[in-house]
Amino acid sequence: MKFLLSDAPKCSGRKMEGNNIGISVTSLHSVLNCPLCFWISEKISSPPSIFPGIPSQMDSVIKNYMKQFIGGSNLPSWFPVRGTLLDASQTLKATDSSTGITVTGKLDALVKTLDGKYYIVDYKTGRPRQEVPNYYQMQLDGYAYLLEQNGFRPVGGGVLLYFTPSHGDLSEGLFPFKITAVRTGVDPSRVPPVLARAKQIISSPTPPPRNEDCGFCMWREQVEQALSE
Repeated sequence: MKFLLSDAPKCSGRKMEGNNIGISVTSLHSVLNCPLCFWISEKISSPPSIFPGIPSQMDSVIKNYMKQFIGGSNLPSWFPVRGTLLDASQTLKATDSSTGITVTGKLDALVKTLDGKYYIVDYKTGRPRQEVPNYYQMQLDGYAYLLEQNGFRPVGGGVLLYFTPSHGDLSEGLFPFKITAVRTGVDPSRVPPVLARAKQIISSPTPPPRNEDCGFCMWREQVEQALSE
C-alpha cells in the first residue's frame, strides 16, 4: 500500500517561465541570509555549487534502503518516528496567493503517526548540533508549509537524522556510522513573510545592500578589489 504525495515540477530557486516565480524550500533561507546574493541568483545566475560525491551517494543509499518500508509501520529501530512511512518521492508545490510565488520541495521521508500527525524526517550527513541551525529550521518550516498547503494536516514536527562517520572496525571493508536524531518543532507560518520579502527583492531593479556578515559577498569584494589593482 503506497501513499503518494502531490506531483509537481522541480524548481531550483530560479525564476520560472512567464511571470511566475519559483523558489525551492532549500532557497528560503538565502532570502533572509543575504538580499544581494538572492537578488543576483534571481537576476543573473546562482553561484556554482559543488555537492560532495560521498554525501550524495549516502543519501541515495539511505533512501533506497528505506523504500522497502514504505506503506508499513515496521520501521528500523534507529528510525526516529514510529508510524506509517509514506511515499515522499514526488515533489510538492504550493503557490502563495499574496505574492504569486510557487514554493517547491521534496522530502526525504514522511511519517504519519497513529494520532494522525505528519512528521518530517530530513537526512543529513555530518556531525549533529544540539540546536537546529537556522537554515535547516527554515527548510523544515518550508516542508511543513508545503505539506499543509497540500492537505497533510496537522504537521507534528520535524527531525534531522544525522549519519556521522564513527570509529570502528574496518577489517570487513565497511565504514561504521553513528545515527543521531535531532527533533524540532515546525512553524509553516514563517514562510509567507519570507516569500513577501523574496518578491520585494526580486522586484527591485537595482541590487539591494548585502548582509554585513555575508562571507560570499566579502570574498567577492576582495576578488574585485584584487582584480582592479
